[in-house]
Amino acid sequence: MNNTKLNTLNIFTNYKDIVKVKDLQKMLGIGRNLAYELISTNKIKSIKSGNIILIPKQNVIDFLNGGENNER
Repeated sequence: MNNTKLNTLNIFTNYKDIVKVKDLQKMLGIGRNLAYELISTNKIKSIKSGNIILIPKQNVIDFLNGGENNER
């Protein structure tokens, strides 16, 4: 398998460091159901604060890089 890594210096610069599910959908070009599936299966690590799911932008980048650094 190809070990290509994303250039994380310039990726998702238009997004804050912590994003919500709607932002995750836009970042990955995915639907609501898939976004919640990625979160519920812990493929993208998130933090739940009350009814709000918060996702560190770095966790989205880590997911795109094949899950590296997801052990935080």
